[in-house]
Amino acid sequence: MDNFQTADSPAQYSGPFNTARPLGIDRANYIALQADDPAAAARFAQDHMGFYLVHVDKEGRHYLSAHGLDPYSLVYTRGQQGRVDHISYVVHDIDDLLAAAELLEQSHIAPDRLDQSPLWRHGPALRFRNPSGQTIELTTGVNTPVPMGATVSAPQSAPAPICFDHVVVRATDVRGGYEFASRVMGLKESARIVAPDGIPVLGFFRSHTLFHCYAVARSQYDGLHHVQFTLKNPQSIHAAYERMKQGRQVKLLWGPVRHGPGHNIAYYFNDYTGSIIEYSAEEEVILNDATYVPRAWPVTDPYSADEWNRSPIPEVMM
Repeated sequence: MDNFQTADSPAQYSGPFNTARPLGIDRANYIALQADDPAAAARFAQDHMGFYLVHVDKEGRHYLSAHGLDPYSLVYTRGQQGRVDHISYVVHDIDDLLAAAELLEQSHIAPDRLDQSPLWRHGPALRFRNPSGQTIELTTGVNTPVPMGATVSAPQSAPAPICFDHVVVRATDVRGGYEFASRVMGLKESARIVAPDGIPVLGFFRSHTLFHCYAVARSQYDGLHHVQFTLKNPQSIHAAYERMKQGRQVKLLWGPVRHGPGHNIAYYFNDYTGSIIEYSAEEEVILNDATYVPRAWPVTDPYSADEWNRSPIPEVMM
């Protein structure tokens, strides 16, 4: 299925979107979610999700660290329950940030420039909105030559998330969402899942070698689909799942499964805000970037959702 050709694919969806000059995104940084009670959300993340509370600022934002190298990977701030406050990505340095500002303006997007961010331990940043209404942030941060999950030793506790690696947004205009990911953010399409009508259901986009740092899901409304955090390995996934299952304080939604696109082992649950959280490991690393040909998975292929047991996707996640 080279160039996403399928028997039922209409011409307008026959190939990947052309990638514009990249914004210099290295990887995902952290996710900030709104909560009606940020303190309660943070306690839930500490008690049941394996995060550490590292700071509370004067505005009541709660900053939570995972087990990786980032100062924090999850922030809860006061607001509408489960709404995305912003999604943060790392660029390599200030020069890349300045170049990204110029590229955004060339795309007729005027980003908000935060020379002094109000957030804790935060450098200068750019912020702009995607078509689904979420705020995307670019800033400087920890640079790693390989994915964060490969840079740290296996934690001895469970659950033990290491870092935030990707987010999936819902889009009523799936083509607009794809255009934004590719031509504005400058990401490369790794794969897509397509419906019988040939229109994409879910598209996966990467910045470098890790299979995806951003994804767009076809939906009847714009918003958040789910947030993912990386764990060290399959043993960490199963240990985290069993701990949550035994504790019975976390609503488990699906998994463990092994996905077709990305081949990661994953399971899903709700955090305090009701947001869908994915814990996963062994996400595909694409080393042959120059010759890599993305694959299109028919939505009817049960192996796209779960290569192990071919379990159906739960209705809550559709």
